[in-house]
Parts: sequence; structure tokens; C-alpha cells
Amino acid sequence: MTYQISRIPQPFTSYIPNGLHVGKHLLLRGRVSYGTEAFAINLQQNPEPCDGEVAFHFNPRPGEQQCVRNSFDGGSWMDEERDQPHFPFDEGRSFTLRIEVAEEGFRTYVNGKPYVNFSHRLDLGNVHYLYLTEGAEFYDISYQDRYSLPYKSEIPQQMNVGKAVRIRGAAQDNDGFSVNFACDPDNENCAFHFNPRPNEGVVVRNANLGGWGEEERDYDAEFPFNPNNYFDAMFICTDDKYMVHVNDKYFTEFNHRGGVNDASHFNIVGNLDIQDVEYFEPLEDDFVKTFPSGLVKGDVLIFRGFMKPGGDTFSINFMNGYSVEDDIAFHLNPRVGEGQVVMNCCMGGGWGEEEREDIPSPIANREPFEVKVVVKKKKFKVYVNGKKCMKFAARGNVEDIKGVNIKGEAYVYEVKLERKLEDSWEYLPGGFRVGGWVVVQAIPKKGSEGFAINFRTGSDEGSDIAFHFNPRLQENCTIRNSCSGDEWGGEERDQPEFPFELKDTCEIAIQAQPDRFVTYVNGRRYIDFNHRLPLESICCLELTGSANFFEPKFF
Repeated sequence: MTYQISRIPQPFTSYIPNGLHVGKHLLLRGRVSYGTEAFAINLQQNPEPCDGEVAFHFNPRPGEQQCVRNSFDGGSWMDEERDQPHFPFDEGRSFTLRIEVAEEGFRTYVNGKPYVNFSHRLDLGNVHYLYLTEGAEFYDISYQDRYSLPYKSEIPQQMNVGKAVRIRGAAQDNDGFSVNFACDPDNENCAFHFNPRPNEGVVVRNANLGGWGEEERDYDAEFPFNPNNYFDAMFICTDDKYMVHVNDKYFTEFNHRGGVNDASHFNIVGNLDIQDVEYFEPLEDDFVKTFPSGLVKGDVLIFRGFMKPGGDTFSINFMNGYSVEDDIAFHLNPRVGEGQVVMNCCMGGGWGEEEREDIPSPIANREPFEVKVVVKKKKFKVYVNGKKCMKFAARGNVEDIKGVNIKGEAYVYEVKLERKLEDSWEYLPGGFRVGGWVVVQAIPKKGSEGFAINFRTGSDEGSDIAFHFNPRLQENCTIRNSCSGDEWGGEERDQPEFPFELKDTCEIAIQAQPDRFVTYVNGRRYIDFNHRLPLESICCLELTGSANFFEPKFF
């Protein structure tokens, strides 16, 4: 399960969905504020600070160049821990902090590298809240759980209008699987039962509200859930129905047979390899997200959402300040009815000259969209669902942009700032295990000859490479290999197609199976590579070559 929060005022308290348990990860991305003496991250029992137990107090202090860790119980702080390999939280510095809940304690990783561990002192079962103090700008927070079948989870704050659940994975046999929006933890009553059956080539929909209702089997789309076929399914709750999109295309819908808010739990039954389950809450209209430290060349702003039923237009405004009254450096305004995207800026209270491009089909067709805006020194590049669509010459300094504002007739559930990686090495939290996934986002550089993803057995250049994945854009071929004891093995070059384009973004998902790696590119199964080195020997991910890489995801 992944549940992400984009709006983070400070101080900030968040309920932790499904509580803390071994295998859970918390991912916090942000930047240390200039002039701060300290900030703190607490995993605690109650919403208010120091009201009850604090199982883990993580307290970077730039003024002292120390990160203090502690616990709080019975009204008193316990013994501090201060040992550290280095201090990665200087003023103005961006960070990605991962907290892994392990058997023996909390493990922390900063910017992809192991940092400090903290042994459990208090009962994890008493931890229900995350608390953040002032002193750092937090861009977003993600809660991640490991997946096992049958999969069960509470739905954070229940289903409601505009809320969505996204599942990515692949069916493993012809018996199929079922996705259930349940009204209780045990799925005794079910508001929406979605049941792909590959052996019949049909998806059955139903509800069980004190007894099963009438099955629905008709739909116009092709069946997308055959064994070993990767799928990306989005379930969107509207005021009168669930709408289902699969692989970014409309699939079917199911009218509510009970209340919109009846579904409080979510479960999956059957033989399914789950990459991720994400819960999305729509942001309020006229949403503002600020970046007090400003934007820099290479930053990427990601906006995910979908048009409201009957919606026609929405806008994304990059603001030279923190208020909707400030100048707009870049106005991006899709208009479905006109079939156009209008781009402009508004400086000193006056709009400039409009620029127009054809509206991308995912937005025009009211499908789930991902808009990526890449910030360059003198322009903005816009991608929609991975395809480069348009650009807009900056009419001011991009460094003056301090926030974005989203408004209009769309449900936008994620606004995320991603910064390209400065370091190409990332530790795999807990190693790479059977059933695990690694997802890499990349944008090839202009004139790129290619790039590589290396799964390494150590943290240095001399370590073995268990899997070398090397798209070569000039050759239209992806080389796969391994390297052990400084000796390369035999190259593999066969492929069904070459899915990489120089001008487009790409998402590469790699799953570890017992005997091989399975790769997917932009949601389509690509090539397999049999294990040549033990899977458990892999500990690091190296990203190299002529591409901009962004923070990889581990599931």
C-alpha cells in the first residue's frame, strides 16, 4: 500500500494508515529551511507532541551538526543517541528520508544511503501518528506497506467522491483474482466486487450488501488481465458510480448500490503479483503548494489526476510567490471543449500573449493523466502520460517561482516536486527479494546514446553486477548482461521491440522472480533476464549514462 500526502502545513500531524509494523516504510521528501536550528520527526502514540509515548524521535540540529534520536515515555525523555557517519541536513539542503521498520528497530536512509539505526524501545502497536515540527519544508510524505496475499488494508478516511485507488501488477494464472471495496475488515459486506476471470475472458462486477446482487459482465473493452500481462488499473469514485480505467483507457463502470462512503477497507484475493496499491485523495479546489526555497533548473513538477464528470477545463499556475494574487510565471490551461491547451503568463496584473497547442488525448478523453513539467533555465517542457507535448519559453526567472496553484474542473490528487539525482547510487532497503519491484524514472538527455541500470552486489565500482540493463538509443537495442569478478558474461540483445524514445520520459519497472528478472517499460512487458548471481547478494542500484534520473521507487 502507498498513501501519499501532498499538503503539509507545519507543525503537522498525520494518522498512520494501518499503524506501524515490521516491513512498513515512511518516505519524507523536503528541504532544510535556511536559518533553522533544528526540526524533528516523531512517531508517536497520540496526535499532540509528548502526549503519550514517542517511539522514535528523529531530531536533526544543523546548529550543532548533530542528529539526535530518542524515545519518550511516562512523561520523560530517555537516553539520547548521537553517533552518526556524517550530517546530511545542512541549511538549504534537499533530502529524502526513508524510515524502515525492521524487526530489531528503525533503519533510516538519507538520499539513498544508510544513515543511522535506532533499536525499538517501545511497543510499535502504540504508534498511530506521525508528527513534524517546523524547521524544514516537506514536499510530500508516503506510507508504504509490503504486499502479501490475500491483501487487506483499511482505506484511509474511507471512499468518497473524487477518491481513487490504483493497482499495478500482473495476474499469474487463469483462475484470476478479485478486488473488493469492503464495508468491514473481513469483507463480509462488499460495496464493489471486481473479479477478472482469465479462464472465461470476462470481468464480473457485483456487490454483497447483506447478500450478493445481480452480476454485471458486459463491457466494450478488450480483456486486459491475462496471466503475466502487466496492468495499471484505476478505480475512481464519483457521486453515483465507480469508474474503472485500465492502462490509461476507460474500461467499465459500476453504479453504487449503497452509500458512497460504505467502503472502508480494501482487499485483493487470488494469484496476483502486486507492484503497488495507491490511495489518492483529491486536493481541494484552488490548491496551493509552496516551495519557499524556489525552483532550480532540472526540477520536475508532477500533477496526477482526472477530469471531473462533465468537466471542461482546469489550470496549473506557477506563481512568483506564495499567493494566487502573485504574478504567474507559467499558466497551463487545458480546455477540453476547445481541444486546446492555452499557455501564458501574467506579470504586473496583465496577461501576455497566448500560446496554444492541441490538447493531449488522455485529457481530451477524460482518462487519468500525469502532467510533468520539466523546469529548464529558460523554458518549461510539458509531458503528458510520458509523451512530450509542448514547451513554453520562460518570460522571467524560474528561480523566482515559489509555488503552484491548481484550480478548475479536475480532481488533482498529487502535486509532487522531483529533483534529479545528484548521486547515481541507491541502497535497496532490505535488499532485493523475490516478489520485489524497483521502478526507475528517466529522461534521456539531448543527443543521448543511452543509459544503464545496474543491480550491484556492493557499493563501489569494483562490485559485481547481477543485472546490467542498458538501452542504447543510437542502436535501438537494450543490452542485458552480468559482470562477476571483473568478467562480463554473454550479452543478450533479442527483444520484441525497442520502447525508448529520445524525446520522451520512460518508466522502467523491474520485478524479481525466483529464477529471473522481469522488466516492464511504460506499463508493457518487455524482456526477461535469468539470474546469474544470487538475488540475495544484490544491495545497491546504480543509475548511469546520458539521462536524468529521479528518485527510484522500491516495493
